[in-house]
Amino acid sequence: MNNNVELSDVARELHSHMLRSNKDGSKLFTQKELQDKLPGNNPTLADLMLIVQELLDKNLIKLVKQNNELKFQPVDFQEAAKKSTMSNEEALVYSYIEASGREGIWSKTIKARTNLHQHVVLKCLKSLESQRYVKSVKSVKYPTRKIYMLYHLQPSVEVTGGPWFTEGELDVEFINSLLTIIWRYVAQNSFPNGFQTVVGRNDNSKNGDIKKKSSQYSPHVRSYSTTQEILDFISSAGVANVELSTANIRSLCTVLVYDDRLEEVEFDCYRATLTSVAQLVGPIDEGNTAKNSKNKLLDEMDEFSIFDYHQTIGPSENDKEAVYFDEWAL
Repeated sequence: MNNNVELSDVARELHSHMLRSNKDGSKLFTQKELQDKLPGNNPTLADLMLIVQELLDKNLIKLVKQNNELKFQPVDFQEAAKKSTMSNEEALVYSYIEASGREGIWSKTIKARTNLHQHVVLKCLKSLESQRYVKSVKSVKYPTRKIYMLYHLQPSVEVTGGPWFTEGELDVEFINSLLTIIWRYVAQNSFPNGFQTVVGRNDNSKNGDIKKKSSQYSPHVRSYSTTQEILDFISSAGVANVELSTANIRSLCTVLVYDDRLEEVEFDCYRATLTSVAQLVGPIDEGNTAKNSKNKLLDEMDEFSIFDYHQTIGPSENDKEAVYFDEWAL
C-alpha cells in the first residue's frame, strides 16, 4: 500500500518523523514532543491540534491514554487503509481488538464495551475475519470462550498455555519425550559409564553371573549440566517443533527432581541420581529369561552402596551423630 494520501506538508512531515522514531511500534509521543517538531517559530497548541486532527481524519494517528496523560501513536499507511474501508461499527470493534494485543478479547466483552447489539458485533467480527484483519483463537484458561486478536499477532503464553499445549490440549506425549531426553542427556554427563554399569554375563562363570563395572571420578570433575546446555542440546537435535526457553527446561528438570531422577547441584545446574541410573540399566544376558535377568538386576541394586562412589570419613566412637563429607569439601 503506498502513501498517496492527501496531507498537508506539515502533517506529512510530522507523521514521517513519528514513524521513523517508532520503529518497534511501541513509542508514544507527548503533546510537547510533537509541538517541538512543528516548523515555524514557537508553534502554538492550536497549531498542533489542527495537524493532529488532520491525521486523525486520515486514521494516521491514534490517541492513547497513559498514566492519565493523553499521548499520540502513529499508524502506518497500510493500517490506515484498512480502517478507511471499514464501517463505523467495524472500526469500533477493530479498535477494541487492537487494544487487547496478544492477550485477545472475548466476544462478549466486545459487545459490552461497544454497546452494540449482539447481531451487529457478530456481523462485524465475521467481516473482519473474512478480510484477515482479525482471527479467533482458543484459550487454555477459558476453553469455552471465543477470543479475538489481530490476524498477524501470535497469542501470548496465557492464551496458548505455552509449548506444553497443542490446540488447547495438554501434550502429555511431548512432555514425556522431553523428560526422557533431558534425563538421558544429564545422566550421560553425570556418569559417562553409567549406562554400562551392568554389562551382561561373565563368560568365565559357569552359572552366568552378572559382572559389574564401576567407574569412579575425581571429586573435582564437573558432573552436572546447566539448563542452557540442555536447551542448546535440544535445539541442535531438533527434537522440539516449538521454541523453548531456559525457564521451560527448568520446569521439566524440577519434575525430574521430584521424580528422584535428577538432583539440583545449584541454581540451574542438575545431575542425575545414581538410583535412577541403576533402575534403568538392565543386564544383557541372552542365556536367561527376562524374569531371571530382572531378578539379577534387583540383586545388584540391593548391593548398591553410596560408599562405592564417595570417599568418607568414619565417625569416632564418641560421636552421637555421624556427618559424612565428600573429599572435596575438606
